[in-house]
Amino acid sequence: MNKTALIEAMLFTTMNPLSLEELEKISRLGKKDILEAIEELKKKYGDESHGIRLFEAGGYKLVVKQEYMQSVSNLTPHADLSRGLLRVLSVIAYYQPISQADIVKVIGNRTYEYVRELTTRGFVKKEKKSRTQALSTTKHFEEYFGARAEEIKKMAK
Repeated sequence: MNKTALIEAMLFTTMNPLSLEELEKISRLGKKDILEAIEELKKKYGDESHGIRLFEAGGYKLVVKQEYMQSVSNLTPHADLSRGLLRVLSVIAYYQPISQADIVKVIGNRTYEYVRELTTRGFVKKEKKSRTQALSTTKHFEEYFGARAEEIKKMAK
């Protein structure tokens, strides 16, 4: 059995990034073999000719490259997020940490409802800052969207 192909299949089918330990347990391969396979996949999917890339954040996962997301967005599970939720989430991801009060000034009072929903779903975390909440994205956000907040900021510029 091709070890790299096995790891590739695992990273393609998983909903959440898999840690090195999880890959070892599921594949029954050693750490060295897995790391070699991951290096091969990095090289393979680092090429422009592929529509997916290897994402690393708390584990490994194959995700659609950002430049193709809009084209395939109707096929993805992100459709369960309303336009309002996505708008608030994008503001938080770009400006984090940002106060909830600052978002309310731009988006309005529905911000409270959106933030409550985003917190419940694990995309946003709150930290008490004087009279308001400082908001930032979570690891679940990175895993769900296949991008780190820093990458999103760079793409937006």
